[in-house]
Amino acid sequence: MGKETKHFYEFGPFRLDPDQRLLLRDNQPVPLQPKAFETLLVLVQHSETVVLKDELMKSVWPDTFVEESNLAQNIFVLRKTLGETTGEHRYIATVPGRGYRFAEKVRFVPEQGDIVVESHSITRVVIDEETSEDIREAAIAGETASRGMRRKVVIAATIFVLAFAAVAFRPVVPPPKVTRIRQITHLGTLVGNTYLLTDGPRIYFAMFEGKERVFRYVSPEGGEVFPVEKVFPDMDIDDISPNGLEFLIANYGDHGRLANCEYPNPSLWRVPAPSGSPRPVAGVCTNAARWSPDGHTIAYPSGSDLYLANPDGSTVRKMATLPGGAHRLAWSPDGTRLRLSVADPRGSGLSLWQVDLSANTVRRLFPDWPGLAHAWVGGWIPDGRYFFFSAISDWTTRNIWAIRDKDEFLRRVSPQPVQITAGPLAFYSPTPSKDGKSVFVVGEQRRGQLLRYNAATAEFSPYAQGISADQVTFSRDGQWMAYLEYPGCVLVRSRLDGSDRRQLTFPPMCAFNPQWSPDGTQIAFQALAKMGAHNKIYLVPSAGGAPVLAAPGSSDRQTYPSWTSDGRSLLFSSSDETGDNPVLHSLNLETKSVSLLPGSAGLHWGQVSPDGRYVVALEDAPQKLVLYDVATHNTRAIAELADYPRWSPDGQSVYFSTLFFDLSGKTGGVYRWKISDNTTEKVAGYPDFSLTGVYGVWFGLTPDGSILLLRDESTRDLYALDLDLP
Repeated sequence: MGKETKHFYEFGPFRLDPDQRLLLRDNQPVPLQPKAFETLLVLVQHSETVVLKDELMKSVWPDTFVEESNLAQNIFVLRKTLGETTGEHRYIATVPGRGYRFAEKVRFVPEQGDIVVESHSITRVVIDEETSEDIREAAIAGETASRGMRRKVVIAATIFVLAFAAVAFRPVVPPPKVTRIRQITHLGTLVGNTYLLTDGPRIYFAMFEGKERVFRYVSPEGGEVFPVEKVFPDMDIDDISPNGLEFLIANYGDHGRLANCEYPNPSLWRVPAPSGSPRPVAGVCTNAARWSPDGHTIAYPSGSDLYLANPDGSTVRKMATLPGGAHRLAWSPDGTRLRLSVADPRGSGLSLWQVDLSANTVRRLFPDWPGLAHAWVGGWIPDGRYFFFSAISDWTTRNIWAIRDKDEFLRRVSPQPVQITAGPLAFYSPTPSKDGKSVFVVGEQRRGQLLRYNAATAEFSPYAQGISADQVTFSRDGQWMAYLEYPGCVLVRSRLDGSDRRQLTFPPMCAFNPQWSPDGTQIAFQALAKMGAHNKIYLVPSAGGAPVLAAPGSSDRQTYPSWTSDGRSLLFSSSDETGDNPVLHSLNLETKSVSLLPGSAGLHWGQVSPDGRYVVALEDAPQKLVLYDVATHNTRAIAELADYPRWSPDGQSVYFSTLFFDLSGKTGGVYRWKISDNTTEKVAGYPDFSLTGVYGVWFGLTPDGSILLLRDESTRDLYALDLDLP
């Protein structure tokens, strides 16, 4: 026993010696692996403070990359060592989603203290002849027992160390990878944003023939394509039963027309595959329904609620309430879980959620992922080891991701999703094959062609050499244009013939709605500085330079800039951080002061008239077009439904579009409303080809007032991704 100056940490019956790397309980050494000791020391040194997982891992393994499971194993060992029982976190508390906190009060002892460590040794003792035989035998027996106990302790400690090492240093399961990409169809007009379905020998898909949406099936090996009967003129196929004999079909012909539906969803029907007479799933209205793996149940969302029902629509029961509407869903092969793509109620995209039916729990998968990745549910392979989904990773390209769902004892499994495709095609609707060796996807090569409409001949022709450009806007002198490269959201400026091109924004910024200043020296636009950020209004010199915030320090969401004719102010739409409560604001560019337009609550996409007397805007719901009088602050309705409002150069008319709301092309078009006589006329109908855009279906006006549209020149076909799934 000796004395020396030390610094200790004491808590409960424990004392921690940082210098000797020693943990004692009631002055007895407690065996602890070095990394476990380092973990405990960091937590104790930051007692009653949350230590983030990343910070803790960097402190314990400063020069080594390790999986999070190593940290979890250390925490498990420490809790056992400190005597915590299951469910009791007296010393180490878990802070969900963040890290750990040492909860017990810690005493810091800097002064001199004694550490008493008992030392056991075998001492030879000389016994007088008078010592009794019983005493001698007792001493020998005690010494033998002590040896046996020490042997057991050594064996137990060795087993523990080996077991810990086996778990902590298990090899990591290699990531899945695509070994081959096979093109199955060569049609070019498949629909990407719907389900692919397979019963094994057939793959069912949707495609366009002209402007008509039809359904077909093909063998996984390719070859001839066969038709599927359309039992309703406007329908979608949501699922095929596990035995491959029945479709679940949504009838969009009665969308929003059924009195028994709480939300404006289409009715659900069962139809024999590949053709037959439909039977209603009584009382069920939904835009996404899926059979359970055993075929005894149908899962479907309505609003933000998830329901289960029998195949005939009976025995409906609500299983969960979600934070937003669900657009896609998939059952796990064992029927215990559902994964869904759920819309952010603030309009910030889609995220993945899981409903555990046995535990009756709902949770978001990968909460750190931004909603703007727009994660779309795919499905599991039959044995449940891997789950696939698609997500946007660079604003423009949708890729396929895989999650390893089943853990292994002998190998470590990363819980993070792995990207298995990286362009150049965008991939949609991942659907695993029945043998689990491939994933069927829709592959898309996106491109547009800028077209100008000749009102005299009612014909379209390429404009600016037919470049793939969206949201085109022109300088007041008609010499320059700014646009977004499609696909993508990079802002570019050039002359009308495409010369003198200059890129004005760069990833990760994503730009929308560019507007030239009256003097042509600046371009205002809304942009997301990075994925997950809020929209803000930016200004950039038209000659090139760094974009700057138009209204620094503002926390709201800002969209749709519009210049006043003198170039001193910008009108923009604003909403709170949740995306709700839109209103119009005016920004004075000289003073940077922002003022509210009185009476503009509920309005967005405001555009100032050339004379400054009026603002044409959209009402928050259901996108009604209104005219706002700047002097009186009064509004009046112009149209019941509108998109992309804009003024004619002379300020006498307002143009707007309904193209996005009628992709079938029956009534949609570009309209012109005249102030002088309050009349509205269609100036261009929906063309006989498909349209596209970065955000919805855009239209623009040339300096001479001609209509511009972006023709969809993309190709979409069915592909198989052959996989290596460790």
